[in-house]
Amino acid sequence: MKAWWKQPYINRLQWILEHYEWFGFSEKEGLVVLMIEYLNTCQIAITPGLLEQKTGLTKEALDQALSVLCAKKYLELKAGRSSVSFSLDGLYSADTAKSQKAMEQPVFDLFEGEFGRPLNSNELMTLQDWVSRYDSSVLVKVLKEASMYQKLNFAYMQRILSEWQRKGWIGPDGREVRNHESG
Repeated sequence: MKAWWKQPYINRLQWILEHYEWFGFSEKEGLVVLMIEYLNTCQIAITPGLLEQKTGLTKEALDQALSVLCAKKYLELKAGRSSVSFSLDGLYSADTAKSQKAMEQPVFDLFEGEFGRPLNSNELMTLQDWVSRYDSSVLVKVLKEASMYQKLNFAYMQRILSEWQRKGWIGPDGREVRNHESG
């Protein structure tokens, strides 16, 4: 049986766009993924030169994006006899999507539970960005503090995060440097 994403009735480009926020792409990575999917769908042989031309990226920027996509296991380059194929199968696999920190479900559930409603699209995008930048324990503390002061809004929580970073309570890796509650 074919994988679900290889079924003829699946619009993979549309699926990527519908789930774009899951993957945490940079602008360049997203552009490269969309172009590869488009070229694969049209059965156009992909070369680095063609990708440079179609995306407008420099060779260095394209190489960087391809390297990151391969490292994230979204992209696999397969060498054939006379060409290289660009496979995005890793993008569609359940294991890849499940492992993405950007969709860490407990944090999303906590925020929705505390807000008492589903988050809107702007809030989801903001939270997804935070989850990709900060440790979940930091986000839980931010949520608790905002809730304690009855200021459940993302602008207020962003100010808390900024203040904690300014004070050195959150390191560059998004983890708590020291427990600010004890001093």
